[in-house]
Amino acid sequence: MAVTAKQRRIYEFIRRYIDSNQEAPTIAEIGRQFQMRSSASVHAVLTALEREGLIKRIPNVSRGIQIVQKEGGGGDDDNEIPLLGTVAAGQPIEAILSHDTISIPSDLQGHGRTFALRVRGESMIDENIQDGDIIIVQSQKTAENGQMVVALIDGSYATVKKFYREPEFIRLEPANPQFKPIFIKTPERIQIQGVVRGLIRKYAA
Repeated sequence: MAVTAKQRRIYEFIRRYIDSNQEAPTIAEIGRQFQMRSSASVHAVLTALEREGLIKRIPNVSRGIQIVQKEGGGGDDDNEIPLLGTVAAGQPIEAILSHDTISIPSDLQGHGRTFALRVRGESMIDENIQDGDIIIVQSQKTAENGQMVVALIDGSYATVKKFYREPEFIRLEPANPQFKPIFIKTPERIQIQGVVRGLIRKYAA
């Protein structure tokens, strides 16, 4: 059983917290960060993460959460994933497929299939995604409101936007006030290709 998007976000929060503070967050701190009023809800998520082998808990210790380091082959902890082509941060453009690969850090490698896309356009700059960046995408067909997704519209037009399911339509929201949201009234017109997990920016000229 794979972790849910929310469980993954909590895992990433714990990992970053440990990196920054050299100790794990408490149950209460995790609860505050994710507006989870019940400590039982936090415990349930931690149990799921432990079951998936992502964390280890030390009983009866306030900050007793450890990240399980996966054993990697080779010294440089990078994974090759396919770089499938270009996606628009702007108006949808036709999906362009290529057969390149790119190396990414193992902590960006999701469960299941992970792939990369090069971004064209500036509609997501408020999310720090710029023209020419490479986004890392975990392949999945569903998304929660507020997640950044790669979506295919009408089977041929790809775009990266924030996903919101409203009562009357699906809204694909840019992160740049100069761009307008895309509203899709017929759910069958849109296919979620995956959720953005991170990005790689090359500073070389």
